[in-house]
Order: sequence, then C-alpha cells, then structure tokens
Amino acid sequence: MWVRLNRVWLDAIHDRPYPDAARRLLGEMMAMIVLIANNIKHDGGVTLHAVGNGPIKTAFAECQAQEALRGIVRLNEDEPQPVHDDMNFKELLGTSRMALTMQFKTGESYQGLVSTDHELLEQNMEHYFENSEQLNTTFALNTEDESVTGCFLQRLPSADLASDMTLAHDEAEWMRLVSLFRTILPGELGSKSAEGMLRDLFPNDSIRLDHPKALRFECSCDRDRCSKALETISSEELLELADEDGGIQVTCEFCGTRYDYLAEEISTGFSS
Repeated sequence: MWVRLNRVWLDAIHDRPYPDAARRLLGEMMAMIVLIANNIKHDGGVTLHAVGNGPIKTAFAECQAQEALRGIVRLNEDEPQPVHDDMNFKELLGTSRMALTMQFKTGESYQGLVSTDHELLEQNMEHYFENSEQLNTTFALNTEDESVTGCFLQRLPSADLASDMTLAHDEAEWMRLVSLFRTILPGELGSKSAEGMLRDLFPNDSIRLDHPKALRFECSCDRDRCSKALETISSEELLELADEDGGIQVTCEFCGTRYDYLAEEISTGFSS
C-alpha cells in the first residue's frame, strides 16, 4: 500500500511555526495512520497517539472513514528543549508511550499499545504488527518540503493446512520481497509514482494497482462539541477564561476554527 500527502499535510500544519523535525514527525504519523486505516478497511476512526518527555510532548494523527485526516504535535512547553532537524522519532519524544486506537461506529473501541523502543516510527510499527497482530510488515517513509510519502508491505497468511513445502516457499518469497523492498532509497520514495516504484522494485512480479483514493484534511470540531466541553468546566474557571466583556473565545488546535461565546450564552449554560 502506498500514500502521498501534499495539501492535506500542509493543511494540518495550518501555518504553525513547527520546527522541521516536528513537521516531519506529524507527516509521518499522518501517512502511517492512512496506511493502517486503509489496510484494515475500517470505516470508523483510527488514531495514533504518542506522549513523551522529549522536545515533543505529544503527537497525534487521526484518519476517519479511511480518507479524512487531521493531526497535531505539541512541543514540551513545561521543559523546553532544542529541536534539531536530524532528530528521529525516539529523540523527539524521549521516554514515551504510544497507542493505536480503532473507534467503531457502534461506539466501541479497541486500543493496542505500541512499543517506542526503536529510533524510527516505522520500526516501532513493524514491531507492533509482528508481535501484537502476528503479521509480518515492513514500512518505508519519506518527507520532502511539501509532501510525505509512505508505503508498506505486509505478508498474507499461508493457505490453511498448507504443506511444509508450501510454507517454506511462502517464507522464501516473503524474504525475497522484503529484501527488494528495503532497497528503496528515501529520494526514490518521495519522487517516484506508486506504479513506477513498484515496477522498478519488482520487475519480475505481476503488479495490480487499485484506483487511487483522494484524501482530505477534515476536523471533527463543531460548536456543539465545543459547548459540551465548556459545560464540564466550573464557573470559577470559566470566569478566569472570560475576557473583559465576560465572553469566551475557543480556538480549535487542529483547524484553527474560532468559536465565540457571549457572556449571556455562558450564563444560560450554553443553551443558545
């Protein structure tokens, strides 16, 4: 599976003054969550959320219905630390934890914990799929100035009751494909089309491409959800948040949409 994010990734950055390494991390997580959401054919929401004590405090990416994306990173403002361009996933997040969550339309959810012991995001996700899902998987990610590209290769289970000879053949074929896949250079991944890359990597194999799917940046915030969040805050805290006219302005961190509440709305419990 292959994905390239251009405008969607830039929309998620939303003119924020992220350091280059933070921009790259956000792009990689967004590309990763698209690959995962479309691989499992999950029409609900899939999120990847990492929290750490490094220069980046939290990083979050979400894909809804396999095509609607949003994401954010937050720097560690409590203990500001320098962010260098060449910092990898582990260096950016420090000691961290990460979770992959699937939210179903029924309201139920499933969460898997992802190890963050490895230096790169793709290495941690490979470890997760191999150990938690029992699926051999390998990823490749590349970020350019205005695009991020990701792809992965995943092994399908052998046929039920397969013979030892068939299992040995399947294992050899998997190792052959992985060896070829790992020859991808970052520059190639970012510059070639999916078809061009696959035909260069696997010139002796049959290749079938599905129709490409358009992705979009989309935030799930709305005034009703914002109002419900404010209703959980005590009256004393609301007074501290209010401006000189008694109103409150709430700005969505994901998309920058601003919701204004007048003093009268606050006093009536946001019912208007």
